[in-house]
Amino acid sequence: MQRIWITGSSGSGKTTLANKLENKFNISVYHRDSITWKENWQERSEKEQIDIIKELSEKDKWIFDGNKFSASKKDGRFENCDTIIYININRFIYLFRGLRRYFKHKYDARPELSEGCYEEYNMEVVKYVLSGYPKKKIERQLLFNEAEKLGKQVIILNGHKEVKAWCNKLNL
Repeated sequence: MQRIWITGSSGSGKTTLANKLENKFNISVYHRDSITWKENWQERSEKEQIDIIKELSEKDKWIFDGNKFSASKKDGRFENCDTIIYININRFIYLFRGLRRYFKHKYDARPELSEGCYEEYNMEVVKYVLSGYPKKKIERQLLFNEAEKLGKQVIILNGHKEVKAWCNKLNL
């Protein structure tokens, strides 16, 4: 595991796992949110995001925390990763964790976000967690199948207990 792409819905624990892996293996973490969003929720252009990620994905070692499967083949994440970790937890847990994160960061930006990107929790976020992200299940599975055919390691962690057991196995 030298080039690790961690994916899962908002609130799944991607950032937490990425930070644990960074500490264990001394590999830099790059967060999709910090690449997508500049200060005060100003979105970078798609081209700029792809260019940034492409440059990062060519490094020898990295951990990438984020989704956007539709861009993963353009920006180098899919081609260059050796491991994909998918965190699949009940969507109501995602909602709870998102709400908890909102209350923790509604007046300050999370460490992985730019200045002025205060946590938002609205119906758009709730709709995405409950129906938008689950609708991408087939797209994710096809990508995972292709990755395995190419010899990439695909780790699917279903539920909090599997995540915890996998972390314990690695002494994270």
